[in-house]
Amino acid sequence: MTSHSHTGTRTADSRDLTLALLDSRLSEISEQLGGLAARMKAAEEAIDGQVGLLTEAVGLAQEVSRLSDSIAGQDSPSGGEAVPVHPRQPTWVAMNHAEYAHALRDAARWVTGVLFRRYPATAVLPPCWPAHPPVVEELDWLYWDWTSWVLDRDARSRDAADWHDRWLPGVLARIRPQLAACGQRGRHVEQGSHRHVPPDLTVSGRAPEAVFIEQMAHASERGRRDTAKPA
Repeated sequence: MTSHSHTGTRTADSRDLTLALLDSRLSEISEQLGGLAARMKAAEEAIDGQVGLLTEAVGLAQEVSRLSDSIAGQDSPSGGEAVPVHPRQPTWVAMNHAEYAHALRDAARWVTGVLFRRYPATAVLPPCWPAHPPVVEELDWLYWDWTSWVLDRDARSRDAADWHDRWLPGVLARIRPQLAACGQRGRHVEQGSHRHVPPDLTVSGRAPEAVFIEQMAHASERGRRDTAKPA
């Protein structure tokens, strides 16, 4: 009797221990499932956020196009489609003061509202970039190419890939050296010209090239006269 009693007690203890271990393991699995569900929810929210940003970026580009069209006083397009603001007409170099200011505001809306928000690495550009005309034209060209695959219904996925892999890195590589001094000093730095112009080509109010071309013409004329003189 005593032997059977001890055996039954050990069996009951073993069963209780097994049940306790199973209960503990089930609790761990339940916690892991809870953590996985939380991570999946966070991932879904992140994806939804990215989709929302892209939708907002497309909407911003369309709104910019509509606003530019309205300011220009042009008729609205049929079907409610956005009219691209590119290519710029006139080009930057041919714009008057008002046209330049309007185009600059349009480009800045895209740079701050789309480029900086969608591509945070670009936000390191100092806020004085609008004071650098070469940088303005580079960023506006990037904006132009961006609209070609975002707004064009016939755009292909490789157009977007080219923009991300080639055009965006290329523009950033070219403009960063031009803005380096501004970023280092924390303020706008005027870029002086390091061009050497010979004194004989330095004429107030005239481009050195124009003076040089005039000198070439005079030299050519003298040469023709010397050739025409009798020996």
